[in-house]
Amino acid sequence: MRVLEVFEAPDGGIPEHVRQLTVGLSERGHEITVAGPGHATQRPGLTAAAREYVPLDLVGSLVAPRSDARSLAGLTSLLRRGRFDVVHAHGLKPSLLARVVAPFFGAPVVYTPNGFVYRFQHLRPRRSSRARRTLVLGAERLLRRRLAALVAVSREERRAAIEDGVAPPQRAFLVENGVSPDLDAAPDPTLVEFRGEGPLFGLVAGLRDQKGLPTLLDALELLAREGTPVRFAIVGNGPFEPMVRTRAAGPELAATTLALPFAGRVEPYLAALDAFVLPSYWEGMPIALLEAAAMGLPAVASAVNGTVEVVEEGRTGLLVPSHDSAALADAIARLAADGELRDRMGSAAREQGAGRFAARRMVDQTEAVYRRVAGIAPDRAAA
Repeated sequence: MRVLEVFEAPDGGIPEHVRQLTVGLSERGHEITVAGPGHATQRPGLTAAAREYVPLDLVGSLVAPRSDARSLAGLTSLLRRGRFDVVHAHGLKPSLLARVVAPFFGAPVVYTPNGFVYRFQHLRPRRSSRARRTLVLGAERLLRRRLAALVAVSREERRAAIEDGVAPPQRAFLVENGVSPDLDAAPDPTLVEFRGEGPLFGLVAGLRDQKGLPTLLDALELLAREGTPVRFAIVGNGPFEPMVRTRAAGPELAATTLALPFAGRVEPYLAALDAFVLPSYWEGMPIALLEAAAMGLPAVASAVNGTVEVVEEGRTGLLVPSHDSAALADAIARLAADGELRDRMGSAAREQGAGRFAARRMVDQTEAVYRRVAGIAPDRAAA
């Protein structure tokens, strides 16, 4: 099959998800073209795996007429010369633009929301959140007839798509995210030097409003004031990076908290950690948690959306309410004080990552959706 993968996020889980798909599908002989930001962190890996990487700098803002017009023109040009069997759009803006133009070229559109934007508008500090929710949900419903398939990354996301009228049940499929990290990666030397004698906890993610960074920093300051500081590394890039660096360098956290920009691959950072913390305010199904699990790390995470389908309370990690810095601090302290518990949860997480969240399974199921919407039988696809 000839497949076009389109995404807008420059970093974080979505580009990594697209990379995993591109690698897996290319290895099976499919021709994959990827359209995404020119400055995407995963562009080198995508360029190596794909037939072609086309810079297409979509803007995530809800209304961006000039940028959207340029992106729509670029997508139209790509579709005109591509003759794709499937267009797979990752995220809201790519899906809206793809649904507008792809059907004119006979290309069915598959849409992976990775968290519906309209469902989380109220969690962002904006006066217009209610109007934005109405607008986005209206656009999703208006263009549902141009959607060949919706691929939900969690059961909760699929249920929302059906209940909210974004996709009918027969066109809504569950394909949980999958990963295939380099399990033999050497630990990042900076983190190894920083960790000292005790355990090192950490967060490796895009530093944006979604990830619950103020709650995390509040929890770390609370631990420091209580006399139970935990060494912690925050690794990532994004709009919250200045705030994170400032607070990490403050008097309460400077001795125990390190903020680093993300560079290269995630595995060296994870290999240096003893536990992973993800206090998100909302999620689809977080790739970061799957990568941490595959590397054998127990997790402390907020009980939101697809996260509760990843972290098994008491078995692979601990779940806490979102926005609750005290509960987060208690969970971190509990795991930091109990090496046996960390080891037991880490082993269970590794087993989970190698099975349920393996990249091969995700590619198998996504390929099956592609064949279904394109009307291509398995034997023809393999040929």
